[in-house]
Amino acid sequence: MINYPEFKKTINTHCLETVGDRLTTIEKNLDSLMDAKRNETKSSAGDKYETGRAMIQNEEELYKRQRAETSKILDQLLRIDPDKECHQVEPGALVILPSGLFYVAAGMGKLSVNETDCFAISLSSPIGQALKGKKKGTVIRFQDQDVMILKVY
Repeated sequence: MINYPEFKKTINTHCLETVGDRLTTIEKNLDSLMDAKRNETKSSAGDKYETGRAMIQNEEELYKRQRAETSKILDQLLRIDPDKECHQVEPGALVILPSGLFYVAAGMGKLSVNETDCFAISLSSPIGQALKGKKKGTVIRFQDQDVMILKVY
């Protein structure tokens, strides 16, 4: 039997660690690109040099977008108090549906914590919108199916 209030704290910690790891990886990749950019030397084949610089620039822009998106997720997670008992679906709520567990925090998808699967979702996701503000016992319509909210923690 799962202790849901404790599981909510554990899933929150797992989300924070995962996002922190992502940010560290992105920063390392950006640092490597900056080193590559500094070490790029202009060869006699000017086109080769320009192509290399353009590829580095594209990767740099990609990592900067990823960093911005991941920082936004981190901000969402840091605003959540995992100790707060939720009575309706809101940020920080752990929602139990017949189809599984949903942690309303940030759109991170399926996570496995202590051998239990849970979906980390945002309120702006389709399922998040359907659940928003609802309480235990409420039946929602999602993907042409009626779904009852079994519990909210």
